[in-house]
Amino acid sequence: MSFLFRMAVVRRIAAGVVLGWVAVAAVALLAGGPLDDVRVTSGTSMLARGAESARVLDLLAKQDGRVVPALVIYERDGPLQAGDLKAARKDLRRFIAVPNVLGTASDPVPSADGRALQTTVLVSGKPGVLVSPVAEELRRIAAEGGPPGLVTYVSGAVGAAADYVDSFGHVDGTLLALSVGVVLLVLLAVYRSPVLWVIPMLAVVVAYICSAAAVYALARAGVMTLRAATPEIFTVLVFGVATDYALLLVARYRERLRVTADERAALKDALSGGIRTVVASALTVAGGVGCLVVADTNALRSIGAAAAAGIVITMVVMVTLLPALMLLGGRRAFWPSVPRPGEAARDGLWRGVAGFVGQRPRLSWAGSALLLTLLCLGLTTLDASGIPPSALFTMRTDSVAGYDALKRHYPASAPVVVLARQDRSAAVAEAARRSEGVVSVRPGPPARWRGIDVVLAAEPNTPEAQRLVEQLRASVRGVAGGAALIGGFTSELLDVKNAAVDDAYLVVPLILLVVGLILVVLLRSLVAPLLLMGTVVLSFAATLGLCSALFTQFLGYPVMDASFALYAFVFLIAFGIDYNIFLMARVREESMRLDTREATLHALRATGGVITAAGVVLAAAFFVLTVLPLVPIVQLGLLVAIGVVIDTVVVRSFLVPALAHHLGRVIWWPARATP
Repeated sequence: MSFLFRMAVVRRIAAGVVLGWVAVAAVALLAGGPLDDVRVTSGTSMLARGAESARVLDLLAKQDGRVVPALVIYERDGPLQAGDLKAARKDLRRFIAVPNVLGTASDPVPSADGRALQTTVLVSGKPGVLVSPVAEELRRIAAEGGPPGLVTYVSGAVGAAADYVDSFGHVDGTLLALSVGVVLLVLLAVYRSPVLWVIPMLAVVVAYICSAAAVYALARAGVMTLRAATPEIFTVLVFGVATDYALLLVARYRERLRVTADERAALKDALSGGIRTVVASALTVAGGVGCLVVADTNALRSIGAAAAAGIVITMVVMVTLLPALMLLGGRRAFWPSVPRPGEAARDGLWRGVAGFVGQRPRLSWAGSALLLTLLCLGLTTLDASGIPPSALFTMRTDSVAGYDALKRHYPASAPVVVLARQDRSAAVAEAARRSEGVVSVRPGPPARWRGIDVVLAAEPNTPEAQRLVEQLRASVRGVAGGAALIGGFTSELLDVKNAAVDDAYLVVPLILLVVGLILVVLLRSLVAPLLLMGTVVLSFAATLGLCSALFTQFLGYPVMDASFALYAFVFLIAFGIDYNIFLMARVREESMRLDTREATLHALRATGGVITAAGVVLAAAFFVLTVLPLVPIVQLGLLVAIGVVIDTVVVRSFLVPALAHHLGRVIWWPARATP
């Protein structure tokens, strides 16, 4: 009777926990909002703190307000007709009436081949001004009532920025729906139950709602700033990680239900090691991605802060709400495959894998390491010099089409903005004219910091354009020192690339140190953490090599974003260690009663299925990012998805357990953790 009474009390407590979290989620849903609403899309979003081009943007905003150019291009298959110039001039008069348009730079300029017209519309770049509505209105006016056969485009900084922002806004709902769908399909496939999937799914959704609301509130309060693709990466990351933790805890619960008829005792035993593993895993992933907050690049800091906060909140939800749901569901939730005491686990595949690793450990780890090393050869195709504007989108946007039209009819140019103090502006302009690769120099109106427009004879974000910007900076510094600054689109891209290299030198050692220390504390060993860190670094290099070859040879992506490798490193190292923790924490747990070699094989049999399922979830979640029409995000989604699959199938199934089996109790040195 006392047992039934205790169970009733425990169930009431569990019900209270569930109702409490549901109430918190409801409040969070009402008080929060879409993360896209707090995304910052200012000109410095992708730049580094203190970058010269960022200082140019700040000075322009403080001085007379930043002016952003919109290039309107009129193109005809044949020679321009008499009414084309008249139509373009009429559009200019209508452009000036558009809100936040400050004016026009010049009369329409015909191309040398007589097939195109180009005009520049000056748009306010002050904080709070949204470029998308301006670009949309300019496009509507340009396309409205023009002569037959005259095609119009709105490109330049305004057109590109509008297309960039719109590419996120149009898919956020789709991304969320796909993330939920992926989790649902994997849970149904893993559990093969019409009931059980509801328990982890509810916990995952609550974790996302609460973590997203917290990040939304922090962004609203100015504690963190969401930039670039942070909301999208945050969404897939939280769904993937939350589902991983759910799979781990439910698997351990089912395992214990096959040992005891007492559901409460089974849950207690499952949580005794499971929660410790989840907490260690969450701290590792949060600590890893959280290292990005020390980066200089604004977008990296944004993703690091939001991801770390989301993972910690997700962990709290999963170790409190999910156990309460499992207790309420009990053994019945696993119907029709209800686990019974004494029932053997269905682990035939992983029993076979463990048998192979145990019989041929040297072949297993040597073969796995050789395969990963061969994949590293693809690194020879890696080009992280940056993606040019014409190749930024996976679809043909209006700004890209306009950019291509400019290249067809006008000399290639890379816009550069030079700011010089008024007293040094004449000398700076003369130095710019003498600099290599300068096509034209046009000083602006006198001001405390006078703007000078410089056109370079190179396509933006190419190695040649970046070299010319560096030459230009050297030239103007020679005559003005700190009294001259160089910004503009090409300079910004160069600064992003340089900042990515600097960030890599800072973040890579830091993440290895943080993750390594967490592993030392968790495993109470020095050999095991070094071994695990080595395997994930090799796995990352192999993944980057394979994906580089895939992108360049098959998918038509010849170059990668400058920050691409750093993003990939942080995520793959964090997730690789995450799955290492799933495996090795269980090995250490089992090594308290078994020899290390037997403990390794037992842990592989017990966790192989759940780790693989978790890897499939995370890979599928990141693969969802490929719906975004931005090449850098597509590349990141594919790389993390492929990397997680390689990690779970090759590294976690063969390489790590084979090395642990081969080393035996030495892996726990200097601790003595085995009998």
